[in-house]
Amino acid sequence: MRIDKPILGWTKNDLEILQNDPYNLEDMNIEYKKQHNRDLNELRRDIVSFANSEVGGYILYGIRDDPFELIGITRGEVDKLKNTIDHIINHKIDPRLDPPPISHPININNNLYVLGVQVFPKQSGIYAIRRNNNPNNPDFRLYSFWIRSDGCKRQISMEEVNSYIIKTDPYKKHIDVKIHFNTFLPDRSMERLISINAVNKSVRPIIVNSYGFHVEDNNDNGLALFIQSPNRHPDTRFNTPLPIKLQDGDLCSAYYPIKDLREDLAELKITLPITIKGVITTPDGMFYSEEKELSEEIIK
Repeated sequence: MRIDKPILGWTKNDLEILQNDPYNLEDMNIEYKKQHNRDLNELRRDIVSFANSEVGGYILYGIRDDPFELIGITRGEVDKLKNTIDHIINHKIDPRLDPPPISHPININNNLYVLGVQVFPKQSGIYAIRRNNNPNNPDFRLYSFWIRSDGCKRQISMEEVNSYIIKTDPYKKHIDVKIHFNTFLPDRSMERLISINAVNKSVRPIIVNSYGFHVEDNNDNGLALFIQSPNRHPDTRFNTPLPIKLQDGDLCSAYYPIKDLREDLAELKITLPITIKGVITTPDGMFYSEEKELSEEIIK
């Protein structure tokens, strides 16, 4: 369930509403903990994974998960856990969490509490965890990266980190590229086309210099096939003229007859099936669509 209420405003009544909700499962923005298990690294990963999510989240200590039950922790445990959180967020997390998490004890009876910890999302980029906090230690420059996924945290690869940074930084130039098979245009009768659509997803303008396809040949070697200008390929005269400057949200489209792509592949002695991606080139680099398999069954 999605919760947006600031943790400082939570009361026992909010916890009881949560308890009576049949959909009170852990998800992207909430996690239940019976108690803190003293594992500082685990706690640090929990906090960073929420901070790297789109909406942040809540960690609630003193709640059994399955079945859901308000069991509470003592005031002494609350104080120790708050001190622990204050300590770990200032060690090994880079950059420093801004704003820092907020902790709030919620009284459920005279002697027991649920400690709610609200973690706020990073506006751009990504938080990392250093392996060692000593600048003189070789592990000081080694990082791990964690995100929230399907109700739990998981470590992500460097490739995923790069994609995440591009996605979350509005000032980082990025083009979203899609490729579609068997596209039809109203003025092209029933001729089947492959289309490439590119949308500027950043606030800064991007100049598109060329568009085309990236294919893997039968020896798994990458090869780029760029769609030529209309004077070379008259059938491409309905494509977006290049170069073009795309503002935020602007679309650039290119279409290519499947029969022409067949001829291009035959000249290169490449046989189907192949893996193919749309590719857009700009002064800021190349942008690709997701990979798709192109087979005889798809384009016959």
